[in-house]
Amino acid sequence: MFSDLDQQLAATLTHRAGSDIDPAPIVERARQRGRRIRVRRRALIAGGTAAACVALAAVVTVIPLGRNPDQANLPPAAIMLPDASGQLGAIARPEEVGADPGVLHFSTDSLVSGAEYATWHAGRGTESVEFRGPTGQARFVLARSVATLNGLQQTLSSAGQPRPPADVRVGARPGVGWFDPSGDRKLWFVRWQPADGLWAQLEIYATTLDDATDTASRVRFDGASRCVVPFRLESLPPGGRLLECSVTLGRSERGSFAEGSLVVGDESGRWLTVRAQRAPVSEGRPGDLVAGRYQVRRQGSDVLEMVVKPCVVEAFLKGWGKGFTEAEGLVVLGGYRPARDLDRPDTW
Repeated sequence: MFSDLDQQLAATLTHRAGSDIDPAPIVERARQRGRRIRVRRRALIAGGTAAACVALAAVVTVIPLGRNPDQANLPPAAIMLPDASGQLGAIARPEEVGADPGVLHFSTDSLVSGAEYATWHAGRGTESVEFRGPTGQARFVLARSVATLNGLQQTLSSAGQPRPPADVRVGARPGVGWFDPSGDRKLWFVRWQPADGLWAQLEIYATTLDDATDTASRVRFDGASRCVVPFRLESLPPGGRLLECSVTLGRSERGSFAEGSLVVGDESGRWLTVRAQRAPVSEGRPGDLVAGRYQVRRQGSDVLEMVVKPCVVEAFLKGWGKGFTEAEGLVVLGGYRPARDLDRPDTW
């Protein structure tokens, strides 16, 4: 089995090492960063303070490494998701992995407990967590096929020169591991099958392959948690349904919630992303569009923005969306309903 995997990995790594760079996601991230800077600038003019903003799990997450001056030493539970009562883990239900945007079928509590920020994701074929803290950074991804893992966008920095894979064992299961240089560090990849029909991958900055493999062995697949955000979308276009959930939680004096996103799509392949970011916001200039009870304004031609204190809420029609019209985006935003407490994920 793993001789075939070695060949697949070698082909994939060779292809990635020599491929051209797609500028589209880089440009999109730069535009989004520019929008966040404008929001912070307006807040400073109004006498507010700058806020930490975290990107969607499918895009590079920008979170400061090391301890921040405003670190409030919230307990590890502040960045954990609530348990999914009655749900089984990935070992018992491998076919459900990545299919339900509201559930993650694994547990990384022992890995994430020392982190300052964690971004959780579920839906569209994968489940993952990416976390950062004083001791480093890592991402774990669970999927139902090796092809899905091969298609992942790399979010941790490396030199883009992956070394050939070597055989490893994660617990009692066989797998492969390889590294990619990253300055004076090595970014290790460990890939294995926790059970038939499941594929797992850990990406972590570590000293040796043994260190990375030992960390991978601490992931558990016998429990489940809920992917939750502090808002609901009660008005979807005809045929629309939730495809993906992503939430970033942090141990900051500003509170545990940093950012949450839901992806809405339909059977025709259209989709859009609604993102709420915690930020000190002023009223700003009023919007000239209406979405239910909210005033909305355009950010360029592909983003709708509104303020629902203490968050800035955006609907992405392009880049993080495809095919939905502005009118349909306004319908979705009109059904935005915030939670009462941004720092109680168990109540979302």
